[in-house]
Amino acid sequence: MDVMELVAFNVNGTEWRLRNVLKLACMEGRFSAVEDSIRRAVTLEYAELHKISIDEQEWKAKANELRQQLGLYSVAETLVWLKARGLTTADLLESAKARLLTEKVKRIVTEDRIDAYYLKNRLSYDKAILSQLIVDSREQAQELLFQLEEGEPFYQLAQTYCLNSSSKYDGGYVGAVGRSEMSGEEESFVFSSEAGQSGGPFPTGSYYRLLYVWEVIPASLTEELRIKLANLIYEEWLNEAVKRSEVDIKLWGYLAGK
Repeated sequence: MDVMELVAFNVNGTEWRLRNVLKLACMEGRFSAVEDSIRRAVTLEYAELHKISIDEQEWKAKANELRQQLGLYSVAETLVWLKARGLTTADLLESAKARLLTEKVKRIVTEDRIDAYYLKNRLSYDKAILSQLIVDSREQAQELLFQLEEGEPFYQLAQTYCLNSSSKYDGGYVGAVGRSEMSGEEESFVFSSEAGQSGGPFPTGSYYRLLYVWEVIPASLTEELRIKLANLIYEEWLNEAVKRSEVDIKLWGYLAGK
């Protein structure tokens, strides 16, 4: 039997064959299983070249962690799950090994770069706690700014006039906002302001908004941010490593009957 004619899945009684699935992947220019496999192959090759190893205890612990992530809490459940997918316990262990090696590669290629990456991009991680008041004309925004300067509470004006329904009933409260989410004019105002200052009007699309600064939070290299930066650096490294690799996806040729 032609493997391409295997039924991949049914939807409301309609069969989708493997050929249909792969054709869609070709048309869309993506097939995540292939892309993920290529990324894994590049990572594991790096681990082999740099003699990165794992011990049996680490391996078993990662396999148990993977099993629990899949919601499998007993040997019986695990065997049923694997059998339903045409997999074996060896496949589970191999996946656990690959994940563990990936974690080690990620740590090696990022740990010495995090501080420098942070210093280079520190301003990108500054944040400010803000409230907003959005209206549809500069004149109205300017009038409301005058009222704020005369002592009207920002939250009351926002509840009355703000056109943004997601923040209106919270008195305009938006929460933490980064520099990249602001216009240049807004960024300049916010990060030179002290807590309690209002400013504007700032054009936003066809509307205008006033901003109230609750707090400016300068960036700091927290553990949470270190993890985020490690992920960014690793993705950049892996994307470049894949580009440098000679990749020949034969699957598309098989689909075309070559």
